[in-house]
Amino acid sequence: MNTQTYMQKLELLAERSISSYSYIHSLLEELKPLLPFAGACCTNIDPYRLLSTGAVVAHNMESIHHQLLTYAYGQEGVHSYDNMTPSHTSVMTLHCATEGQPEQSSRYQDILQPAGFGDELRAALLYKGSCWGYLTLFRKQDQSLFSEQECQWMVEIAPIIAKHLRQFSLAIPFVNEVKLRSPEILMLSQQLELLSSNSDTHHWLDVLRQHEGITTSALPRSILTVASMALTDDTIFDQRLHTDCCSSSLPCSPIQVCVPVREHDYIDITAYALYSHTSSIQLMIAIQSASPLDILPWMMEDYHLSEREKQIVDQVIEGLSTRKIADILHLSPCAVEEHLQSIFAKTKTTSRRELIARLLSQTDCIISR
Repeated sequence: MNTQTYMQKLELLAERSISSYSYIHSLLEELKPLLPFAGACCTNIDPYRLLSTGAVVAHNMESIHHQLLTYAYGQEGVHSYDNMTPSHTSVMTLHCATEGQPEQSSRYQDILQPAGFGDELRAALLYKGSCWGYLTLFRKQDQSLFSEQECQWMVEIAPIIAKHLRQFSLAIPFVNEVKLRSPEILMLSQQLELLSSNSDTHHWLDVLRQHEGITTSALPRSILTVASMALTDDTIFDQRLHTDCCSSSLPCSPIQVCVPVREHDYIDITAYALYSHTSSIQLMIAIQSASPLDILPWMMEDYHLSEREKQIVDQVIEGLSTRKIADILHLSPCAVEEHLQSIFAKTKTTSRRELIARLLSQTDCIISR
C-alpha cells in the first residue's frame, strides 16, 4: 500500500472512531501487516507539558509497560522522546540512536533485552509544531531491525496520526454537569501501590479507566505518569539534603497533567511526593476539574491561534498594555494590534474584555473547529 492510500485509510479510521483509544486500536491493527511489530505502545500526550494522558498498550506489553514508564521519566537519556521532540527528529530507532550498540541504553539492558526485544522504533507524533502523542513499536530479537525505508514511511504518516489525536483531544461534545469542585485525594506508596482512597476517588478512577479503555483495577496510566515523574523529580533529593531531620512530611514540586475526558470535561491530575527522614516517600494524587487557566492552552489551540498570538493572549490575560506587550515580545505596537485583530476574528470577539471572558469561561465547551 502506498503512503497516499494509507493516509486516506487513516482518515476513514478517524471518522469511524468514537475516541482516540478506539482510533489507536484500529490504527495498530492496520499498521501491523505493513510495518510488522511484536509489541506496541501509543500514548496520548498533553502537548503543553509533554506528559501522558493515557495510552494503548498492545501485544503483551502490559507486563513491562510500568518499567518502561519509569525509565521514560528520569532513568533513560538514550533514545528518549525528550531528546526527539525539541529537535524535531520525529522518528528514530534504538539501533540508529545508539549507532548499532543498543547496550548503551539502560532501558534495553534492563527491560527490552530480558523480554526478548531487539529493536524499537519511536515516533513523536507532531502536528504543526505540537506533539500530540508518542508511538513506539517493538521487534523481537529474531526479527529484522527497523529499516531506514520503514522509518521514512513513518515520518510521512506520523503528522496525520498526530492531527487525528489532536482532533480527539479537543473534541469534547458536551460538558458534564457534575464537576469536581474540590480535589479528590488518593495516596500511593513509593512502589505506586494504592494506600488510601474513598468512594468518590474510586468513582473518578473508574472514569479515568473507562476513558483509557482499562478493564482491570489497574491505576490509570495518566496517574502512573505523574506519579512516576514525581518520584524521579530531582527536587526530591535536593530538598531532602536541605531539610532538618526532624521535619514532618513535606511536598516537593507538584507534577501536573490536564486530561481531556469525554463527557467529563478536562480533569487535572497533580502528584505530590511527600517525604520525611523517618519514612519512605509517599505520593499524594489530587484529581479535580481543571481550572480555566489549565484549559486555556487547549482553548487557544482549538481556536487555531498561532504561537505569537498565544503569547499575546497570555500577556492580555495578565492585563498588560499594548506598549508593554510590544516591549516584552520585541514587536512594534502596530504589530501587536494587528495580531489582536486576528485573535478577535478567530475567537469571534471584539475586545480584550470579551476575549478574556470567552477564553476563561467556566462553562465554555471546546468543540474542535
